[in-house]
Amino acid sequence: MCTPGPSPICRPYEFMLLCAGAIMNRARYFFAVLFTGVLAISSGCHRSRPAAQSPPVPPDLQEAVNKLVRAVEAFDIPHVLEAYTEDFTSGTGRSKDEVRRVLEQLQASHVGLTVESAEVETADPAEASLKTRLRLRYKDRFRDLGEGEVVVTDVLVHKLRKDVGGWKIYADERVATYREGRFGSRPPNVELDVPEKLPSDLQYPVKVVVRREEGTDYQVLLGNYAEDPAFLPPPDIVAPLPEDGILQANLLPNPQGRSEMVRITVIAADPAGKWVGATTVSKLVPGAWRKKKGESREMV
Repeated sequence: MCTPGPSPICRPYEFMLLCAGAIMNRARYFFAVLFTGVLAISSGCHRSRPAAQSPPVPPDLQEAVNKLVRAVEAFDIPHVLEAYTEDFTSGTGRSKDEVRRVLEQLQASHVGLTVESAEVETADPAEASLKTRLRLRYKDRFRDLGEGEVVVTDVLVHKLRKDVGGWKIYADERVATYREGRFGSRPPNVELDVPEKLPSDLQYPVKVVVRREEGTDYQVLLGNYAEDPAFLPPPDIVAPLPEDGILQANLLPNPQGRSEMVRITVIAADPAGKWVGATTVSKLVPGAWRKKKGESREMV
């Protein structure tokens, strides 16, 4: 969905011809990003701020978190799932059983994880919430350019309640995501600016800035899609990079007001047309609508 400016060209299906196979191993990316909902609550609580800066944490909550930390770090999936309520629903509609499948995929993918910060925002005898910032790293492939590193930074808020069986996670929400993948010997330096919140207007502006190198041509692919899609759709805009290195366009938000991702792919080529580098950048545009369990995750 797009409303292009003077430079971008709307060609929704050209992606299939230009980049078939270019964005490789997509499932691993979505499994990795989704799985942060599992890891953030465990590792984040384990590294929460000192008590002077955070509300007091009930001892049984801390004990439950510590057990979950050990289970996650050991990929002890049965014990990790014990920390979830049966009616758990993520912000994208994922169920507890889908969390299990994500864990299994992450275990097979060897994704590296670092907790950069964590803060218990609220805590009382019955309810608690935690905000965490995580960094994930893994290797991916981009067509003929080969393997490169992908780094994902996620900020999430998790909700817990105290049930008969102890503290359980019953919901989560992603509030920010930044993903960057760099491939080839000369991956472009790319900046992507998006709104802080999904606007209620019929369209919203997106700005892409690329640091141009002499003797290099750039192809830009830009689009938006549901936060956690069942498949990665083709972009809305496929265009050469303007001479000033800045591409501006207007994207159409989903009518339901859901959180959605904006993704930019910039491919660099030498004068002979040979690809020398590619960079993919994705950012979350948070919405106000929360998906309920059982609803389709496919794009509208």
